Amino acid sequence: MLAALFCSFVPLANVCFPAAERASAKQPQRMVVITVDDLPGAEFGTDHAIGNLKELEQINRAIPAALRSHHVPGIGFVNEWKLQVDGQRDARTALLQMWLDAGLTLGNHTYSHVDFQTTPLDQYEDETIRGEVVTRELMTAAGQKEKYFRHPFLNTGPTAEAKAAFEAFLKERGYRVAPVTADPSDYMFNDILGESTEKNDKELTVKAKKEYLAYADTVFAYEERESRNLFRREIPQILMVHDSELNAQCLDALLSQLEKRGYKFISLDDALADPAYATPDLFVGGVGISWLMRWKVAFGQKPDYEKSPEPPKWVQQGFEESRRAHSKQ
Repeated sequence: MLAALFCSFVPLANVCFPAAERASAKQPQRMVVITVDDLPGAEFGTDHAIGNLKELEQINRAIPAALRSHHVPGIGFVNEWKLQVDGQRDARTALLQMWLDAGLTLGNHTYSHVDFQTTPLDQYEDETIRGEVVTRELMTAAGQKEKYFRHPFLNTGPTAEAKAAFEAFLKERGYRVAPVTADPSDYMFNDILGESTEKNDKELTVKAKKEYLAYADTVFAYEERESRNLFRREIPQILMVHDSELNAQCLDALLSQLEKRGYKFISLDDALADPAYATPDLFVGGVGISWLMRWKVAFGQKPDYEKSPEPPKWVQQGFEESRRAHSKQ
């Protein structure tokens, strides 16, 4: 009975796959969605900085330009508290407009990037409502509708009850959760890049960007294998990166790298139409992990995220040192 129920959501084993689909899995069409978090800008050293306006203008020109040049129907997830700077509200709102003018779309990432793991449900819901005020107005004017929500830190709730209640709240407000299957920890590399820029360490700058692209390639290879293990085929991947200086400099190269892996860029709408994304997310825990790991719970497996590839040790160490240093400022 349980197996039949899950098969109604998505194929969970060979028996749920038509023969034609199993045959086509030998030559998968690779597809990927590009999602960008923390608009209108992710500063290095902290998750809670509003950023310098001139730097944010440069970042929000470069990233949409890279997406447009590769014909990517990308989406950026907004933290609206970064707009609320005296004397700069209009200029910061214009940063979001740059995304819409580039033919991209926007989503809700809560007002101030709070962590659901440590935030009461009612406060988290309030953060969601506060986080849509400006964005929805801009999107309505552009003929769009805001319909996707991304959890900060990918933490989807401290308990199954809180998670279910919030998902019901999102549905009432017309949102759908934006999953993530590929996370190359770009925030860590962005901190290394920021430190290297401050120190004028050109060698470290080059190394950070090179290692970022290499690690992203490793992450995709891993998630492709996980996809084949779970679904006997490669499902559309959903990449999460951040609206940062690192990606202002590296996104064009990253997109070219994905094209070399055989990826076609698609919208989040198109990816979520794939039946794999109807798989129930039954994972509850204090770590923000890939949906390919989460779905293992529905498959009766352990979400063994500890086996996922990690950034190089020197990157992790440099990131931790950067965060400690900025926490004292």
